Amino acid sequence: MEQLKDFFTDKQVASMLDVGTGTGDFLEVLKNVFPKAKITGIDPNTESLQEAAEKFPDVSFAEMGAENLTFNENSFDLVSISMALHHLPDVQKALKEMQRVVKPGGWIIVNELFSDNLNKSQEVHKMFHHFRSKIDRLTGISHHETFEKKEILKMITKAGIQVLFDFENNVGNNLINEAGELDNRVEKMKQHLEKIKDLPEYVVLETQIETFRKHALQNGFQPATRVVVVGKPG
Repeated sequence: MEQLKDFFTDKQVASMLDVGTGTGDFLEVLKNVFPKAKITGIDPNTESLQEAAEKFPDVSFAEMGAENLTFNENSFDLVSISMALHHLPDVQKALKEMQRVVKPGGWIIVNELFSDNLNKSQEVHKMFHHFRSKIDRLTGISHHETFEKKEILKMITKAGIQVLFDFENNVGNNLINEAGELDNRVEKMKQHLEKIKDLPEYVVLETQIETFRKHALQNGFQPATRVVVVGKPG
C-alpha cells in the first residue's frame, strides 16, 4: 500500500500492535511499511496465531480479544486492525481499547472490506463471505455481515478517533482464474455448512452453494474493496 508508505516516510514508528491479526495477512503490509518496527499481533484464535507465528517468527504473538487488551496505556506507537471489525462482538469497545494502548501522538490504522459499490465479481465474494458469516452466527460465533463504507467511517469517528485520511484499496485479481480455486471455495462452503446440519437453516443455505458456483463462473470472484483509514486517538 504505497499510500501508507508515503504517509509514514518521515514518521517514527518503533512499536506497533496488530489487533485481530488472524493468520497474519496484514503483517506483510506492516513489515513492508515499517521494516524496523517491533510488531506484536493478538487474536483470540489459537490456531490462527500458530499459523501466523510460523510465517512470521520475528513477530510476538499473544492470545487476546480486541475488547480487553491486557497491555498498559500508551504502549505502542501505532495500533492497527485489518479485516476484523466485522468479527468483533463490540466494535466501539475494541476501538476505544486501541486508543488506550496507543501512545500520545501515535497512530491508528483500520483496514476493512465494505459491502457497497462493488462490481459483479466482488458481489460474488460478498455472497461467499455472507454465507460463512451466517453459519458462524448460527453456531454462536461473532461474525457480522460486511458493513457499508460509510458505516465503517462512522464507527471510527464515533469511537473518538480523528480521521486524517482514507483511501480505497482494490485487490483486482480474479481468484477463479487460479487452477482449482472455485472447487476449493465450494468445498469450504460445504464443510462449513456441515456445522449446522441439524438446524432448519441447512436446507436453505445448501441451495446457495450452487448459486455461488454459477455466479462465480459467470462473473468471476474478486475480493471486495477495502477502505484504509489512518487516524489519531481522540
